[in-house]
Amino acid sequence: MQQNEDIRETPAPPRRPVALIWVGFWLALILVGAKALSLGTPDGWGWAVRLTVVSFRDVIFALSFGAMGEAIAWLLRGRVRLASTVRGLVVAGGALCAVYAVVAYGVFVALERPLSFDVLRLMRGAAVQSSITDRLTWPIILALVGTPLALLAGALLASRRRTFPPVILGTAAFWIVVGACNTSDAAADPKNRRLFLCPHLELLRSTVVGLTGSRKENVPREFLPGDLDEFRVFGNRGAQPRTGFSPAVKTARPRNVIVIVLESVATKYLSWYGSPYATTPHLAAETKNAVVFDAIHAHAPYTFTTFMAVNFSLYPGVPWSYVPTGWGEAFHERLPPTLAQTLQARGWRTAYLHNGDLDWGGARFVLKDAGYDTIEDFRDMKLPELTSWGGEDRFLIDRLIQWIDEQPGQPFLAYCWTDQTHEPYAQRPGRKREHFFAGQPPPPHAAKLARYLNVLHETDEHLGRLFAALRARGLADDTLVVITGDHGEAFGDPHGNVGHGFTVLQEEIHVPFMLWNPRLFPEGRRLANVGGHVDLNPTIADVLGVEIPDAWQGHSLFASARPNRTFFVSSVDEYQLGIREDRWKYVFEVTRDRESLFDLAADPHEQVNLRAAEPQRAARLRQRLAGWIAFEEDFVRLGKPLPPHR
Repeated sequence: MQQNEDIRETPAPPRRPVALIWVGFWLALILVGAKALSLGTPDGWGWAVRLTVVSFRDVIFALSFGAMGEAIAWLLRGRVRLASTVRGLVVAGGALCAVYAVVAYGVFVALERPLSFDVLRLMRGAAVQSSITDRLTWPIILALVGTPLALLAGALLASRRRTFPPVILGTAAFWIVVGACNTSDAAADPKNRRLFLCPHLELLRSTVVGLTGSRKENVPREFLPGDLDEFRVFGNRGAQPRTGFSPAVKTARPRNVIVIVLESVATKYLSWYGSPYATTPHLAAETKNAVVFDAIHAHAPYTFTTFMAVNFSLYPGVPWSYVPTGWGEAFHERLPPTLAQTLQARGWRTAYLHNGDLDWGGARFVLKDAGYDTIEDFRDMKLPELTSWGGEDRFLIDRLIQWIDEQPGQPFLAYCWTDQTHEPYAQRPGRKREHFFAGQPPPPHAAKLARYLNVLHETDEHLGRLFAALRARGLADDTLVVITGDHGEAFGDPHGNVGHGFTVLQEEIHVPFMLWNPRLFPEGRRLANVGGHVDLNPTIADVLGVEIPDAWQGHSLFASARPNRTFFVSSVDEYQLGIREDRWKYVFEVTRDRESLFDLAADPHEQVNLRAAEPQRAARLRQRLAGWIAFEEDFVRLGKPLPPHR
């Protein structure tokens, strides 16, 4: 008994805490690995140098994260429980950073830019589900799970060492110095320039700026007084002519209008605009009965901005926003009238049909009391979902034809917005795929582009059915069909950008514009008139012979007195402003404080910056751009339209 009492249990040795500097080390390896995958296949020492350039900021971030955590825990060493809590939070934070490294890699593969607050803001809503799940491959899923586990395991094993090896610190320092010293050379490549941003810090920076509104906008401000006149609404333009269309037969105005807005479609991949891919044979054939405009632009490369311009002849503002931000509760009362309201008052049937989601971005709310007898999206039509964005374009055309047939003989206006050409570019199940690259070197992002071209070809087929249906019903000569795209879609050619919403480059904003009517345009023609979506409604009203409302900002593309220019803006991630006048395009990059001037007639792919060679032309276009900025800040953002022209 006494012997048992003398026996004492030997206390277990204290568990060595995780050395947080090792969390930073393993996080640095993960971040460098993600950047290495983003750079692609190694091709020698140049690749290795580029890797240091695009990842040295990540190394600084990761090691600083671990070192700062270790320092805080050391300062709290006297308060054991609190120090332990800090260590646990830093370890958990490192694991989350490892997960985000995988997410950032996936985002960069998709968009070739880091994730930002602005991009997240635009991705809200259930409709993006298909765009996300399309990229959730098994390797990505395994990486999302395995990467944080690898970080934790590596940090725990390495923590058995009492010291952090000097060779690791020396290697990290060498890596940082090499990367920092070669930054200027690598920055010439747009992909590298975006890749060497640390995705974690960029998300944090953009979120702070987005929530606090602290972004500085160094935009052009100097303009001539007359530079404001072209933005005034029709009612404030004095005696300026509103129209200019003169049909050969005075009584031959159409009685019906169909406006087709093609989702994510610019001119670049349309065969009727010179694309090498035979994507749109039906539309190409119909150009013989149409006026095709070769220089029309989206005012911003995002759907909702085009939605506002197309419906209300209203510029999107600078930087653009979903709706005029200064109009408050009087929003609906202050909106200009739609073409639907104008024609509805004259006895026309009106419809707004979309095989996507009208609740995305609040479109259904904006269309409230906008003059449409029928407003339907894919849910209202009870369409089967092709993706989370909506249903097939064939169902939209079917519904349009059905709606036309419901009240034959009554004039009608229908706005139809397609959806299927939106990413992830899903074809109808079972449809045969066309091989657009057969016998040619594959272009950048070939797999993604192939899906897009096939869906575009499929949509063209359904538009061919629409033209055939109009002819079969004897409505062709009495119907004006307008075809445009809401914005473009980039696939890495020629500037390296992917998707849409980020730049004012031609592949994102140069959109098709066709006015089809066999009686008015029996021989077909092409016009170089420069314009934008804000001009769509005035142009249609001009062709119909309907008085143009006082509150519209655009111009009829046929009016001889209209200025031959238009304006555009992009403010997701990078903030860019631009103007197209005749053959010239001027771009002011607010984020990078850089100007560019392109002669699109000689350089349609925007490869040669003539800013230095044409300083006077660039300065004048900068003034006109400044006038647009000044007007829009008052008119759209603050709700203070300038007085009538004197």
